[in-house]
Amino acid sequence: HTETLKLVYIIIFIIVAAVLGPLLSVLPSKHQRAVASFRDRARQAGILVQLREPKNIPARLQRASDESLVCYSQRIKPAMRGAEPELWVRSRAGWESRSGNPTPSVIMKVTEHVEVIVVSGEDVQVFWDERGGDAAYSEVEKLIKSGIEDAFSEGREGI
Repeated sequence: HTETLKLVYIIIFIIVAAVLGPLLSVLPSKHQRAVASFRDRARQAGILVQLREPKNIPARLQRASDESLVCYSQRIKPAMRGAEPELWVRSRAGWESRSGNPTPSVIMKVTEHVEVIVVSGEDVQVFWDERGGDAAYSEVEKLIKSGIEDAFSEGREGI
């Protein structure tokens, strides 16, 4: 009688595992939950999140990694609009700019998870791998919100 009872418990366990297994595999991972949180926080801060890779990077500015990147962007303030467009790429040699001008210190200090920064006459785009936790996200948001303006004012002072 106890052998039959053990067999029944084993069968029940297998059935429960068969039902719960697929359900548990659908739950988001820790990284997926973090990415969702970053994107929600970005939207609340007025930052546009786009699932796209950077374009028009000159061949001489080879990215440091082949990681997939996500674009966080925001329109720049009217006072900054019309500024000279610039692109910075984190290459194997460090940060390099399309123009060849020195890289502003605010960009040199940014988290290693950021690989490309583009400033057009209309917006700032930061391409990063959405890794590095809350500290990396906070750096990206700060860079978009005020750091780029600091970079431009720093660049103008040197001219």
